[in-house]
Amino acid sequence: MSTKKIVMILLCILILILLIAYNVFYVNIKVLTVSENTYTSDKVDTALDGMTIVFFSDLHYGTAIKEAELEKLADTITSFDPDIVLFGGDLFDDSDNYEFASDERAKIIEDLNSIKARFGKFAVLGNHDLGSKAMHDNAVDILESSGFEVLDNSSSLVYKDGSYINIVGVASMILGSPDVKKAYSAIDSSDFTITLCHTPDVFDEVTTDLMFAGHSHGGQIYLPIINDFYRPNGAKKYFKGTYKKDDSLLHVTNGVGTTYFDARFLSDSEIVVYKLRSSAS
Repeated sequence: MSTKKIVMILLCILILILLIAYNVFYVNIKVLTVSENTYTSDKVDTALDGMTIVFFSDLHYGTAIKEAELEKLADTITSFDPDIVLFGGDLFDDSDNYEFASDERAKIIEDLNSIKARFGKFAVLGNHDLGSKAMHDNAVDILESSGFEVLDNSSSLVYKDGSYINIVGVASMILGSPDVKKAYSAIDSSDFTITLCHTPDVFDEVTTDLMFAGHSHGGQIYLPIINDFYRPNGAKKYFKGTYKKDDSLLHVTNGVGTTYFDARFLSDSEIVVYKLRSSAS
């Protein structure tokens, strides 16, 4: 092979690498996808038929998600006219070391507060929210100021036309203290139950109809085969997408933000939308 051909091949490879890198570090982090799903069950009463659940997680504000991206995210969630909104934790990447301007903090609360849900907004904390007492208090304060009820091994009840939905929040397996017995202590198992936990591997410990989790970012840089062997603690077994266990369904989201570095590959940012359907309808 001539030297000229070798140079051309190497140049093409270099251009390809640069294009992939540009896509990974500059294009993909701006992509927000929506995973739209339907959940049908005889546990969903006819009064609950058609209810819309929107779930998002792993905001990591201050990395790829800043003011403009958060405003877009809030607008996208609101566009689905949700009945219930769920947040799966990791509000910030490291709020101990992120410097807030007072007007920026107010804008974060304003944008999160602009997300409306007919029957309530609920949240759990992630491991990045639990790195210190200051981080915990900061996350709770902002979420509660934005209209979210923060669930920590506890539950809340959504009521519509004589039917109920249990919303259960289990603490993160990483830096948290999950207590499933306590979380479900007030639950009537005959009612439709949604469980929220930052770390998806809690799925093996709970009895629920529908569960939402995040934490893994879907790999963020998703490398097939490699990610079968390297997965973060708390998402070793349940890593990406949906899983079935008996009559329970788990959805693990890729999350909306990035952590450690702003890059994504084969794992776009996403919000998750579920439409509840009654099999009796």
